[in-house]
Amino acid sequence: MRGARSGVPFFSSGRLAPRERNATDVVTLAGTVVSILLLSLVAVPQSGFEKAVIGLIEAVPSWLDILWWLGIITLVLWILTVLVTTLLRRRSDVALDAGLSCVAALGLGAVVGQRINGSWPSLAQIVAGGTNGTVPLVMLAIGSAFAAAVAPHVARPFRRFGQWTVATAGVSVVMLEATTPIGTLISLLLGTAAAALVHVALGTTTGRPTTVEVTSALADLGVTASNIELAPRQSGGVVALDALDEHGDALRVKVYGRDARDAQLLARAWRGLWYRGSTGTPAGRLQQVEHEAFVTLFASARGLLVPEVVVAGSDARQDSVIVVRDVSSALVDRSTDELPDAAALAGIWGVVRGMHRLGLTHGELSPEVFGVVAGRVSLREMSRVALADSDDQQQKDLAQALVSTALLVGNDRAVSVAGDELGPDGVAAMLPYLQQAALGTALRHRVKSEAFDLAALRSAIAAAVEVDVPKVAELRRVRPQSLMTMALIVFVAYALISAFGNVDVSQLVDEISGASIGWLVAALIAAQLPFLAQAVATRGACPQAVPLGPLALLQSGIGFVALAVPSTAGRIALDIRFFQRQGLQATTAVSISAIDGFSGFLVQVSVLVLTLAVGVGDVELQFKRSGSDGSGGGSNLGIALGVLAAVVVVAAIAAMALPKIRARVVERVRPILGQVADTVRSLRSPKKLLQLFGGNLATQLLFAVALGLCLRAFGGSLNLATLLTVYVASALFGGMMPVPGGVGVMEAALTAGLVAAGIGSTTSAATALVFRLVTFYLPPLWGWLSLRWLRHHDYL
Repeated sequence: MRGARSGVPFFSSGRLAPRERNATDVVTLAGTVVSILLLSLVAVPQSGFEKAVIGLIEAVPSWLDILWWLGIITLVLWILTVLVTTLLRRRSDVALDAGLSCVAALGLGAVVGQRINGSWPSLAQIVAGGTNGTVPLVMLAIGSAFAAAVAPHVARPFRRFGQWTVATAGVSVVMLEATTPIGTLISLLLGTAAAALVHVALGTTTGRPTTVEVTSALADLGVTASNIELAPRQSGGVVALDALDEHGDALRVKVYGRDARDAQLLARAWRGLWYRGSTGTPAGRLQQVEHEAFVTLFASARGLLVPEVVVAGSDARQDSVIVVRDVSSALVDRSTDELPDAAALAGIWGVVRGMHRLGLTHGELSPEVFGVVAGRVSLREMSRVALADSDDQQQKDLAQALVSTALLVGNDRAVSVAGDELGPDGVAAMLPYLQQAALGTALRHRVKSEAFDLAALRSAIAAAVEVDVPKVAELRRVRPQSLMTMALIVFVAYALISAFGNVDVSQLVDEISGASIGWLVAALIAAQLPFLAQAVATRGACPQAVPLGPLALLQSGIGFVALAVPSTAGRIALDIRFFQRQGLQATTAVSISAIDGFSGFLVQVSVLVLTLAVGVGDVELQFKRSGSDGSGGGSNLGIALGVLAAVVVVAAIAAMALPKIRARVVERVRPILGQVADTVRSLRSPKKLLQLFGGNLATQLLFAVALGLCLRAFGGSLNLATLLTVYVASALFGGMMPVPGGVGVMEAALTAGLVAAGIGSTTSAATALVFRLVTFYLPPLWGWLSLRWLRHHDYL
């Protein structure tokens, strides 16, 4: 490999760098906005910890101020350098990004300052923080926005230097008391958010290499290429290019640049969230190149027709590059529209099964992946191939091969060849995977764009080999009668709350109207996080790989169904449908739901035992009789719990004592226990157990945090142990009631629990109502959207 080239270009992008919107910028924008909102809640007044930090800063000798001023001057000089270079190089794209980002930072900083301080910042406060400092410091936000805006355009060394100057300036303004530590964080985040907003609106080059840079990189690796152009299909984290070698053969070049690291990480995270059993790729850029080179050489040595690896390695700029020579042609000749013959279709199945015999799986098969070399079918793309010979992954490949052939030649010819290749047993094993959830990204997009009917293909292949199509559970729809029933139950809720908490309606309205909007927004955000934790727990109960993103949407959809049916019944119905779509049998889906629910119950009981019996955490609950001050009401709940416990015990004894009832119970429970036992045996992995119980524990903790934020909105506070105990006890109590979602029961239980913890009855009732609003009554709005998304993408 050649040595490093002399000199480092200032700008990293050029003609081969078209603007495009990146998911990275969207995630950055969302993350910074949420962080700014949360920090704004604690910025003013200052916390005790921040006051202590400021006191420490005030003790620093004033003669060191020259150092802090140098930090600010360095940022100013760096900004001026970039501006001058931009003008001299006539880079209007850089100037546009930087200018719009600075304007956006100015506007956002003014708005956030008005929200925090209650007044619009003056010019002195915008520039230097005024006499006493201001939150945020808008000028620092503008500097941060400038650095973030030009980052995709400048080369890595200059970008890093700019990031260091911004960080140094952030420390300097705190030391000069122009703003507070929290104010500095908010200012830096505002700048990042402003630049991300501009990048989302206009797109960004993300530091893609130029034609000159790619040619030089290939020269470093000893490859001579010409006619270098961007490939029509691109994927996150890699720049794919088409080129010709000195003999005129087609080359495919993939450059994993240092500037694409965030896109690679996001792409892998996205695939892990949304694609079932997605093939994992190594974390590092060089490791990805080495992996593709290895599997390509391995497959070639074992007789598969794959591209020839020309070179793989790193160039002088430390970009990772792989070059392959592909002499194959497409299966379909676009000039004549000649379709593949029977031999070519059989060759597709031969390539896929040959790959499986080698212990390889692809995961991203589509018509474009297959090519033809001298009449033989080849694989043209190997980057997604993994050393994974699990039956689940192989069946998914077979389903993708069938859909790919059907897209090429139609259902009749594809089914005929697939039936001969797989046979009845093979088709029966593959059928549960013949759905959108098991398709790769490119194939799924093509199925949607061509309105391809997967159900018709499923029925056709099943009829051809005379096997039954797996039945999928029907979903129970939310009917108007169910919503009317729910409305009537809501009316009853007030009576229950009044009985348990002695709450006056006018006082309750006044309490709610005086709530802090900031804390309510934080509670609403926190109340949605349990969906993700519940998805992790359900994933742990499942014996095979399941995408986390759709699972989280499933939990949200269950919240909508809970409006019509009890939450347990609704969860089981949706779980069965969802997991059948993932290729699992209905009995396994039932056992997954049972294991998930039972583990959640064990976690709840364990929490109560640890907090109330063992004494973990500082929990003090005192159930008192109602008094004139309205602080009582807990005794009513205690009586109700005692009566309920007695009824449950008597019913259990009667069920075991009476032969007929005992026989019915055993008849219904025995099959479920058998299903649970079969699934439990597959959950021997510590990772699965950690997901199962850790996800359920995180769910309880997140709900307790949301309850605490709701309480803070009304000026109250309790420690986490007490909040956790109150929530878990109320959830257990509400879950035992045959009422959809525990409407009325949960509110009353939460009110009584908070009163027992020392919170006033009116505040307790308001907290309970708002908590239920953000955790139960509002989530069905996006739960309905989640169900529509899952249906549209064939997950339900």
